[in-house]
Amino acid sequence: MKEIPMTLVKGNQLMMATLTLLSIILQSTWLVGITLLLILLSLIFGPKANIAFIVTNALIKKDLGNDATESAVLTRFNQSIAASLLTVALVLLLTSGHWLSWVFVGMVTIAATIAILGFCVGCFLYFQLKQISYKMKTKKSN
Repeated sequence: MKEIPMTLVKGNQLMMATLTLLSIILQSTWLVGITLLLILLSLIFGPKANIAFIVTNALIKKDLGNDATESAVLTRFNQSIAASLLTVALVLLLTSGHWLSWVFVGMVTIAATIAILGFCVGCFLYFQLKQISYKMKTKKSN
């Protein structure tokens, strides 16, 4: 299983929290779109295309070999949730401009901020889904 250094994960979380918070404060549809694009680049092309990872690496200039790590699967899962929420928000913003769109952006902001503080909401959801999947498999085999 591929692992990603936590310094890079935190940089990614900081980017998402900052950009989504700014988009809410500035009421900027463009900023929501740019944030979504940055996340989609990483999801489509992998960690090497993650702008937050690239910027974080350039700024910290330290060896990340001894850094604590997070599973790449978890990072991808978390980014998929963020991309889904931001896609819904962007579609709502572009079609109706409804205030509900900012709730979806706020969900990403809150989740990324909480993750920076140490609790990964997406990781919790991933664990719960894995537990349900395991229980369903063991139930079928009995």
